[in-house]
Parts: sequence; structure tokens; C-alpha cells
Amino acid sequence: MTRITERHALLSETPGTQRVVTIHRYGANTDGKKAYIQAALHADETPAMAAVHHLLQSLEDADSKGLINGEIVVLPYANPIGLDQFEDDNLLGRTHLGGEGNFNRGWFDLTEMTKDRLESRLTESPDRNVAIIRDAMQEVLSETIPTTEFSSLRKLLASEAARADFVFDLHCDDDSLPYLYISDLNWPDCQDFAADFGAAAVMMAENSGGGSFDEVYTRPWAELARLFPNKPIPQATMSMTVEHRGRPDVSDEIGAKDGDALFKFLIRRGLVEGDAGPIPEALCEATGTDACEIIESPGAGFVTYCKELGAQVKKGDQIATLIDLAAEDPTRARTPIYASTEGIFFTRRQHKAVKPGLVVGKVAGTEPLKAGYLLED
Repeated sequence: MTRITERHALLSETPGTQRVVTIHRYGANTDGKKAYIQAALHADETPAMAAVHHLLQSLEDADSKGLINGEIVVLPYANPIGLDQFEDDNLLGRTHLGGEGNFNRGWFDLTEMTKDRLESRLTESPDRNVAIIRDAMQEVLSETIPTTEFSSLRKLLASEAARADFVFDLHCDDDSLPYLYISDLNWPDCQDFAADFGAAAVMMAENSGGGSFDEVYTRPWAELARLFPNKPIPQATMSMTVEHRGRPDVSDEIGAKDGDALFKFLIRRGLVEGDAGPIPEALCEATGTDACEIIESPGAGFVTYCKELGAQVKKGDQIATLIDLAAEDPTRARTPIYASTEGIFFTRRQHKAVKPGLVVGKVAGTEPLKAGYLLED
């Protein structure tokens, strides 16, 4: 057995408290590639944790049979801070209640942090440059001084993920089909995982504008290659955000299916010895994140939906109705909500009460709609 289980204490902010991150590490002394898989950076997104639970069962079996050929790092929960943010019976795990913002925004810019110290180090060898850049990433991250519990969590997770060839940040949406956010730098290299996972939408961007966790590890390779055009710098890391359907989609059956897709990826990349079987037919083509329409409520009230998830919609199709209970004339209480692009309707709200500007659905289209910040908060 190669598994090592580590427990990393975060910076304590109050007397008598100490939160801990658990890391399972398989194959630490192997010569193969490295994969990093974390669940529920948004701590209220339980389907991600269910997938990792089942992945760990498969890894335990493979490890007992001596089938681990690379280093596989798994965090069954990435955010103990968010897991403690209960208000009454509701877990509020998306945003730091202490005021430090969305847990999956504003992560490190490793290009900016490393570029100056790489000027004199890079060589004519692509493989050597990968090692040099990863060493520089570890240097700059080791030099950061956490001043809060959250910043100590950022340092821990980023330092581990920056070593990896493959980075999976596992999330879920509210009420949703399975889908992926990836870098266009990694497509179509990750097409096999999209097919195994059954992604109904795959959205690509090199930089979505929010500093999300997965982009920390893909963007530097392309950005540094542009900064140092005379030095060979390959795209050394594949990273993605995996959206495991909606928050209610938690069961052993679903978790086992999603865990199996992750396990098959590890087999296909040689980190685990085995047969992943044939790659199933993909359910979609990849499209730009800039072509994803984020549809907001035009007012307060509640919404009803006239389109089911998975529906192919056209520009101008009605997807929902906003109902205003405070309307002076009850016959004018209904406001149609339309799609402004053509594509697949793949997410909607679980809780139907809304206020102005709240996201009520998303359509993955092909026509660019926006630039700059491409995500929702």
C-alpha cells in the first residue's frame, strides 16, 4: 500500500480552534505523472464530495493490487472553513462569511509572481523548463505569508496543485446537468474525460477573468511562453472545473458514476494500471465560456420554468416566467424570461424565489456574448 494520509492545520484565528485539511497521497515515490483532485472548494457542493468518496474506494483497491503508477493526491474536502458556515440548518459554503469573498475567486497569479525570477533560468530544453517553472512556483508560494485562515488555505492548496500535471477542481451547480469549465489550451486533450463524465456542456476560456482555482495552473504556461518566445515552454498542466450536476444530486449511484469517470481518466493517463474501456460518444462539442448566456431575473418574485434541462433553445425562446406577487394588477403579474442565444439550457434554480439580478438559468451557446469577466459570482 502506498497511501499516506496527511492532516494539515490551517492558521488559527481564534483561541482554541484549529481547522484541518485532510490529504490522501497515493504513489508518492513513483516516477509517473501527478494528479491533484479536490472536492468542494465551494463547501456546500456535496456531489463533488460524493464523487471523491467513490474514487477513493477505487484507488484503495488499485493500491492494494500494486497498480498505482503515478502520484495521485486527493482532498475529500478542500474547504473546512466553508464546511463550518452553517446558518440555522443551511450550509453557506460558497462565500467566506468573514468577508474574504468567493472561495473560488481571486487565486494566485503565478505568471506575475514567477516571471522575473525565470529570466535567467530558462533553457533550451522543454522538460527542463517545466521543472524550472514548477520550482519557481513553489518558491514564490513558499514565500507568501498567510495572515488569515483563508490565506493559509489558499497557500496549502495552491502549493500542492502547482506540482501536478492534472488538476481537477470538483464543484456542482444549483440545479444542473453535468458540465465542465476548461482552458482552451487543454482542448481536445481532455475530450475523453468529458465523454466518460457525460458532460452536457463544455465551456472553454484561457482566462475567464475571475482568478478561479483551475486557471491558476493552466494560464502560466501559455503566458510565460508568450513572455519568453525564444524558450520552449510546453502546456504542462491540464486543469478543469468539474460541475457535478446540482446540489440535490447526491447518491451512491451518481457518486460511483462520477468517481468512475475520474478513475478512468487516471487509467487513460497512466497513473493507474488498468483498462478504462472504450471512450463513449461525447454528448457535446466544446464551446466558449464567452458564449454562455447567464440569464438573470428581471425582478422580484418567483420563477416557473417552461423548458426542461437539456432542452435545445433558440434565441427568443421563453425558458421561464417571473411571477410578481406584489403586482397591483394580478393579471399582469407574469413576465416572460427569454433566452438571448441558441444552445443547450443546462442550469436553473433549485429555489424558485428570486430577486432582481439573481441567476435563473444558463444556456451554452456558440456565439460570443461577452468579454472580460465571464463567470457569475
